[in-house]
Amino acid sequence: MSWRDRFSELKDSVDEWRDGSADRSFDSQVEKHLTTLKSGSEQARAAAVKALLVQVQAAERWRDPIVKVLLGTLPEQPAQAQLEIIAALQVLRELLPERQDDFFAAIQETLDSPHREVRLHVVKLWTGLSIKSDKRRDETIPDLFELLDDDDKDVRYATQEALGRVLHKAPAQALPKLRDALKHRDWRVRYHAIVLLTALAGKQPQAAVKLAPAAVAALKSRDRVQERAAECVGVLGRHSPQAVAPAVSSLIRGLKSNSSELRKSCATALGRIGNRDALVVIQAVPHLAKALENDDWYIHVEVLKALGYIGANKPALVKPHLAIIRSRTTRAADRNITQTAKWALRKAGGS
Repeated sequence: MSWRDRFSELKDSVDEWRDGSADRSFDSQVEKHLTTLKSGSEQARAAAVKALLVQVQAAERWRDPIVKVLLGTLPEQPAQAQLEIIAALQVLRELLPERQDDFFAAIQETLDSPHREVRLHVVKLWTGLSIKSDKRRDETIPDLFELLDDDDKDVRYATQEALGRVLHKAPAQALPKLRDALKHRDWRVRYHAIVLLTALAGKQPQAAVKLAPAAVAALKSRDRVQERAAECVGVLGRHSPQAVAPAVSSLIRGLKSNSSELRKSCATALGRIGNRDALVVIQAVPHLAKALENDDWYIHVEVLKALGYIGANKPALVKPHLAIIRSRTTRAADRNITQTAKWALRKAGGS
């Protein structure tokens, strides 16, 4: 064998040794990061997840072991590591599309995470993950309703926002959960539920009107739910006045509330109902007119709108009160009131 052949053979041996050494070093690093993920500090675990994400893309032989550990340890991880694993799983969805269901299920389970920042993140992430899949959306809706009872205010409002984007696409799943939430012992849950029902009524009125009795009942609350319930009743009444007819007496009482916000909401609701069927709110007309006599200018625009809508539907109902409406065309606190009074007068046939 010539010296050239011996040199070439020696070079091949060195290359093989170097490759084997590199593999052993790579494997050692992976094993180190897997160990850190189970017993390291919070920051070390988060860093280990980032490293493992790079390694799982670099070495196919390590994909299954790394993914198994990421999924298996996710529930017990501290907050920062949980967030990093969730981010890693989103990347791995593209690399391993056949494992998408596993990744989605793991992320969905973190809605129960003990860490509020994780729950908040996943709620905000949820819509993008599930909106393209009816099955995933329907599976996650019940979990999200549970989060309306979360101790953290930001989590509750993020959950309300997420549900509001999709409930109209799944009314069959939404209605039973909304019905239960509207009866919840915690007024905060009822508050979010009535907001969601109002949103659903705007997009799927035929489905939402099935919960009209629950919305009417919510008007009897002694808390902030009342204002939102009045708004909900008005939106429902715009579609089906008869369904919310039992709410009229409560709306009339609301016009006399100490809360300006509630008085305003009740006036708006009566106008929306009366615009569709004035006879349903016939008893409220004198009370609306009387509301123009007080000094609460804040609600006068909505009261005038209500009288205008009712008058457009049934002029005779508003005719006895044209004088008070006309007086607001010249004597009012601001220009919005005078302009609305002129509009209401025309609608009711007073000019």
